[in-house]
Amino acid sequence: MADFYVRDGQSIEVAVADDADMALVITYIQGYMLAVVMQQRGQLVLHGTVLQKNANAIAVCGHSGSGKSTLAATLLTQGWQLVSDDVCVFDTHGKVLRGCHALNVWPDVAEALQLSEAEPHTATMAKLQYVPQVPSMGNEDANARLGAFPLVAVYCLSEEQEDDQSDTLEEDVFAGVLSEFKGMRKFAPLKANRYRTQFTTAMGQDALFMQQCSVFLASTPVYGLSRGKAKLSLANLHAMSRFIIDSFEAIV
Repeated sequence: MADFYVRDGQSIEVAVADDADMALVITYIQGYMLAVVMQQRGQLVLHGTVLQKNANAIAVCGHSGSGKSTLAATLLTQGWQLVSDDVCVFDTHGKVLRGCHALNVWPDVAEALQLSEAEPHTATMAKLQYVPQVPSMGNEDANARLGAFPLVAVYCLSEEQEDDQSDTLEEDVFAGVLSEFKGMRKFAPLKANRYRTQFTTAMGQDALFMQQCSVFLASTPVYGLSRGKAKLSLANLHAMSRFIIDSFEAIV
């Protein structure tokens, strides 16, 4: 497809193959490569989709395929606004910055959530691209919308559940659990959701990452959110989003 060269956090050079899907190349630049630029600049980057409501942001973190975009799309149908898909970048004051304002969702998710605006983005990706509409706002709010948002909570997705329940639950029964990581235990899920760990480790930034987490996220709640072995049905997505909404409202 293409070779990408990110230099000193200042430039991205791209050598594109003759048969490359240019829409996919642009997608990589807007997400993956810009995240590497920020890491080269020494900024904190998590692997998470960021949403905001009333100018307070949350990050939904998880490995590829964990359901970040699916859960984020569900929240978008409930009044939230997208800040950045898949990449959570912090500025030097610990606020999260705006990123790519488009969400990649599976066709069945788009159908279930009635995201009629979602459409094919590239010839080689199975996912659809959904660009949520941004409500019209006054000049003051519009200016704020271009800035950064305080991150009030981090939600780390997993499919884990208690061993004594795994053999007794039916596949379509929702057994979601929201649990908060306390004290030093919160750093393990943050470390697990660092964006492209191999790059930051190669750049010698392991200590910097932990220092930044201590400064920016020491007082920020970090939750583990598990759906058990339940399918990602519409009802279960709404149940998972309810965990986030309830805990968010308790914070703000």
